[in-house]
Amino acid sequence: MQAHEGRPLAPHDLAGAWPAEPGVLIPLALTLVLYLAGVRRMRRRAGPDRFRGSVGWFLGGWVVLAVALASPLHPLGGALFSAHMLQHELVMAVAAPLLILGRPLAPLMFSLPAAWRRPAGRWTAGPAVRGLTSMLAHPLVATLLHAGAVLIWHVPALYERTLTSEALHAAQHASFLVTALMFWWALLRGGARPRRGAAVIALFVTTVYTGGLGALLTVSDTAWYTAYGNAAAAWGLTPLEDQQLAGIIMWMPGAGPYLLAALLLMAGWLRDAGVRTARRSVISAMLVIGIVSLQGCTDEATERAARLTGGSPERGRAIIPDYGGGVSERDARDIAAYIYTLPPP
Repeated sequence: MQAHEGRPLAPHDLAGAWPAEPGVLIPLALTLVLYLAGVRRMRRRAGPDRFRGSVGWFLGGWVVLAVALASPLHPLGGALFSAHMLQHELVMAVAAPLLILGRPLAPLMFSLPAAWRRPAGRWTAGPAVRGLTSMLAHPLVATLLHAGAVLIWHVPALYERTLTSEALHAAQHASFLVTALMFWWALLRGGARPRRGAAVIALFVTTVYTGGLGALLTVSDTAWYTAYGNAAAAWGLTPLEDQQLAGIIMWMPGAGPYLLAALLLMAGWLRDAGVRTARRSVISAMLVIGIVSLQGCTDEATERAARLTGGSPERGRAIIPDYGGGVSERDARDIAAYIYTLPPP
């Protein structure tokens, strides 16, 4: 994270400050190669349109992650707290959700040789692994783990050690990325629809504590991380101004992805609630129509309604919402009238 002879990065060094860290470049390259290989195999089996949209999300997330960890922004974070904060926000709030939207698990599994794929599939489907992943994918658990990583690493004594220890710095970034992936997986995975309410609350909580920490950094009149020294002076900033800029990045732009995700989830939640309400309205309307037309209900209509429902009111109520699809208006009306004539259970 230092420029020439241990000096912090200066503006004239930025263009050539491309880090060459094997611990970052190799995992980045390997993840991309395996993902694309898995997608190629899946498309050979399921057709060329398989994962078309998901690949775009994944590639977007991969590019953002590469910019954060393998571009001049990485060494710049050793000179400017604000650059370090921007790096963290890109990893946690931009790259992580895009990677999860890319649905990486299936392609990565298909990238394995066939001889490895089946044992890996059996292992991941085992009760121990499924139980662990189910627990970690719960919005509450994922939120607490992610919050712990963010807040603990910003304790001044620990944060300043990451500026002088490459091992701790790598551990910090790894914990940010892993817990962020867990957090976004818990909120965005396909099986989490029944947990939309919990997901919205988790996003609100995350916005509150990240925004609160950013606000504290912005309004503080003392610099929290003295290990940066006067490195910000080369960039025209005082240490306190650098910290205030970092706080603003965490407080305002950093909250954007969480708020956007919360709004989208809330919109989906309300849309589904509207569909359920509409289905109930159709049932009620058909029952009213059936009652009104009850006097004219012929034996033939009764027999047809009984045949369609099997004499079950529950089945009749399940059939009526298909009116306009696979059920005619006449059948829906006759079923509604027939249900009304049935004795209570």
